[in-house]
Amino acid sequence: MPAVGQTGDEGFGAALRRLRLRGSLTQEELAERAGLSVKAVSALERGERRRPYPHTVRALADALGLAEEERGELAESVPRRAQPLPAGYDDRTGAVTAPATPLIGREAELVRLTSLVESGARLVTVTGPGGVGKTRVALAALERLAPSYDRALGVDLAVVRDPAGVLPQLAAAIDLPERGAGDVMARLVASLAGRHVLVLLDNFEQVLGAAVAVADLLARCPGLVVVVTSRAALRVRSERELGLAPLPLPSSDDRDDVAAAGAVQLFLDRVEAAGASLQVDHDNAPVVAAICRQLDGLPLALELAAAGIRLLPPAALLARLAQHAAPPGPRDLAERQRTMGAALDWSLDLVTPSDAAVFERLATFTGSFTVDAAAAVAGVDDVLGPLTVLVDHSLVSRVDTIDDEARFRLLEPMRQYAGQRLPAADGAAASDRHAHWFHARALAADLALRGPALRTELDRLAQDHANLRTAHLRLVDQDRGDQAAELAGSTWLYLALRGHAREGLDWLARPEGAGSDTAQARRLIGRMGLQFATGDIAGMRQSATAAVPVARRVGDAGIAAEAATLAGHAAVFVGALDEARTLLDDALAGAVREQLAWIEAHTLVALGQLALVRSDLAEAGRVLGRALGIARDLRNDFTLVTCLTRSATVTALRGDAAATADLLAESIGRALDARMSWPLSYSLPAMAGVAVRVGDARAAAVLLAASASLSVADAVDPRFPVSRELAEQDLASARDRLGEALFAEAWQAGRTASAHDLAELVDDVTRRARG
Repeated sequence: MPAVGQTGDEGFGAALRRLRLRGSLTQEELAERAGLSVKAVSALERGERRRPYPHTVRALADALGLAEEERGELAESVPRRAQPLPAGYDDRTGAVTAPATPLIGREAELVRLTSLVESGARLVTVTGPGGVGKTRVALAALERLAPSYDRALGVDLAVVRDPAGVLPQLAAAIDLPERGAGDVMARLVASLAGRHVLVLLDNFEQVLGAAVAVADLLARCPGLVVVVTSRAALRVRSERELGLAPLPLPSSDDRDDVAAAGAVQLFLDRVEAAGASLQVDHDNAPVVAAICRQLDGLPLALELAAAGIRLLPPAALLARLAQHAAPPGPRDLAERQRTMGAALDWSLDLVTPSDAAVFERLATFTGSFTVDAAAAVAGVDDVLGPLTVLVDHSLVSRVDTIDDEARFRLLEPMRQYAGQRLPAADGAAASDRHAHWFHARALAADLALRGPALRTELDRLAQDHANLRTAHLRLVDQDRGDQAAELAGSTWLYLALRGHAREGLDWLARPEGAGSDTAQARRLIGRMGLQFATGDIAGMRQSATAAVPVARRVGDAGIAAEAATLAGHAAVFVGALDEARTLLDDALAGAVREQLAWIEAHTLVALGQLALVRSDLAEAGRVLGRALGIARDLRNDFTLVTCLTRSATVTALRGDAAATADLLAESIGRALDARMSWPLSYSLPAMAGVAVRVGDARAAAVLLAASASLSVADAVDPRFPVSRELAEQDLASARDRLGEALFAEAWQAGRTASAHDLAELVDDVTRRARG
């Protein structure tokens, strides 16, 4: 029988094809037996895939029924790497084995790690959660750095549970005899003296007590450099820590963005390795992106999930991942890495039972959380200690924030794992504490949204959005309708300004009917506000009929005045002008009497709109000027941009393009900076009108398209009659002046315009208007 590698230059593909033909198998039959795709077998035989993974070679050998000698020869036919691996990778000594998979999406981290070592760092610890790929990055660095050292080797500490066993394990890896003159430290120092040696100590997290011994060894051996992988830092003075985050996720659902993301590239690579086939296209890009987001870009989770594509289409796999963990991984993975549960069991074994209990309760959060929220939900007086331990062991992650408030989160695979461990009774109690905390959070936000801290509060609520949703559902499920209505009603302004109006209306529809007057008033006010944002004027009028009398019964001047103001807006929109005047006068009197500046300013805006509908520009200018003064004193961006935009309607009707542009430029700039979509649905069309009047039809089309995109994406709709009529006229004018082809090009540019693009365009139109 001829040997597998019978010719010196016979490659893997040729060997595989010859063995398949010898067994009288078709590619289809071999693929079925090996659990691979026909495409994968064909690619291997044609040499398109020259370096199959070890588990692929084993599967093919099993399918071909090869004897032990033939198996070895088939494996030997796989081309060697162009750069030799560093010395010391020997299973007999417990050393780390060479990587069997390509490094994907980690070039930046690899450069940072090698740069740290090359710049003189002698102890670098790569930290991160289980399954993030610490070992893989460290091995790549070892391979890249090895030529500069006398020797480079890796030591797997996963089998070592006693910190006292770390130095003996290292001694075994560098072939020191078990016995000799002096203790193990002295023998290591003698062996390493005068040599330039690079050592990887892998999986250090369960032997952190050996950190001092490693630091001592470094101090005694000037030529020694140590790279450590650990779920927790060593916390010694000589250490430089390099935190490894999950792989980058797609920035959007666009096919090119999805295909370029590191998490997707790894997922696709492991899908192919599993013998399946998946290409990102325009149809499946959102689903592939959602799979990677569901797994938070965690490499081990992506690898485990990839195998599911052999059995399930992407959409079905996504649905399963939302409820279940990914299936076990390849058999050649370490047992602790074959499932996410095993990987996280390994981490949780390293913390105390009380810290583990806090970790489990944190699964109640759906998104990031603050220290105070963690303490409330975990039910402990001092959560900072357990939280520090959990962060140190990479079970909880720090989250970048835009302010000084520290926030944390559990990566989604970890949250699912923690939730599975959480006892039912303990989980129910944590969910109740979570709902109570975020109900109180919403009530506090109601006041903050109406003051100078609007921007900060919007950003914080955006970070709490998923938790607010979870808390609302819990309150509804527990028949705590009053609290559910208060949570949703108190955050209506955030929901309207940040593009969640439709979702907010769904929240407000759930606790229907019964409840206290206060809860019902908040629910109806919130509903009117969100119907205002979405352009549901008929619904707004219906809500107003119930809201005004209920709000008056509450006995809170602010609630009564806000209900009357929103009801007055609705009356203006449908032309019930006398009714509107009565409601708004009543609201204004209450706001002035109780010194409620936010409500006073918005009531004056509604009265200005009423004057515009009656074509009384003088009255509109006087009332809106008063509102603008209050808004500037209040320093609330939503109030200010609303007053600026409505004042611009007056100047536009007077034919003052320069004044109109100035007012709108400030309004748009503030709305873009604060990421408020609702006011932009008014101000962008108004600025398009200025562009038409200064002869820039293209700018007008871009601005109108941007506004239309906001209306679709964020469910906002400017329904004020004067603004709507002007916008429709300007749209027709821009189309006529540009012609269909140029108009279509400008419209597309507006649909995809960034905030920066819009700001520059607005500045240009403003300069021309001043002109």
